[in-house]
Amino acid sequence: MSLFFASTLMVASCADAKTYTMKLGTIEPPASPKMVGMEKFKELVEQKTNGEVKVKIFPSSQLGSAREMIEATQIGTEEATLTTSSNLVGFESALSILDLPFVFPSREVCYKVIDSEFGKDLLDTLADSGLVGLGWWDSGFKQLTLNSEIYGLKSFKGKKIRVMESPILIAQYEAMGCSATPINYHELYNSLQQGVVDGQENPITSIYEMKFYEVQKCMAISDHAYLPLVMAVNKKWFESLPVEHQKALYEASSVASKVLREYQSDLEFTKFVPAMEKSGIKIVYLTEAQKKEFSDAIKEKTRAALVKMLNDRGKKLLTEFDDMLKKTK
Repeated sequence: MSLFFASTLMVASCADAKTYTMKLGTIEPPASPKMVGMEKFKELVEQKTNGEVKVKIFPSSQLGSAREMIEATQIGTEEATLTTSSNLVGFESALSILDLPFVFPSREVCYKVIDSEFGKDLLDTLADSGLVGLGWWDSGFKQLTLNSEIYGLKSFKGKKIRVMESPILIAQYEAMGCSATPINYHELYNSLQQGVVDGQENPITSIYEMKFYEVQKCMAISDHAYLPLVMAVNKKWFESLPVEHQKALYEASSVASKVLREYQSDLEFTKFVPAMEKSGIKIVYLTEAQKKEFSDAIKEKTRAALVKMLNDRGKKLLTEFDDMLKKTK
């Protein structure tokens, strides 16, 4: 075979290679640390697939609300979304397991649990909703904010608190003596400003980047629950990819999520908390005794609400979760 003929075949082969577009929607703003992870994901996917899978990122709810993007990913008008596990609870109740409060004593324990076989099993439940969970990404531990001082559990009695649409989160705040109010994430700032709700819970990064601290008087560092993100992909689209490209997406998600974890956790207390404190919001660190007061009030009631909503598969996953926690503590 002549060199010219061989090179002609190579060019033709490259030209005939099928390309795929992956629209990736998220509520996260462009300046969010999550964008560092998503840009790394895009870089790795395109590199590992020789450019045959192109990732287009749409931040700041350009493709809709969190729920709208999940539904769009389900039906395939959007290939992927990066969203919180709590937002996926309406599609798979077992994901509520990770909404349980006061179960993770540290980030290290949390990562060991969600990166284990249990974490994979939990992601696999999304298949019934037409989704593939590529992996767990990081949002951080949730903190509490109010439009008044926070002295402990009693500070929340009678308050209206914004929650995501998760029965477990609603049960949690009802156990605290609050009125739980589901509100869209991008409507939350105005709702806090106008007094529609008195407070909310979110990780430090979200409180900072969405400027919730501007319309709240106090933030309690409570670390009461972890809020993971899920890189969810349309199942039919994913299965249409060559096997080597499917593998590339899993590998890219794994690496990018670890990049995000390290980058974001470093910023929380070196940049975000000092900047918020400087702006005027009072920041209090709950003592172990105060955390126990919160835990005693909500832990059993939220777990009871969880068990009530789980099917047999979900209950098996809860047992798997409990076993994994015991091994990692």
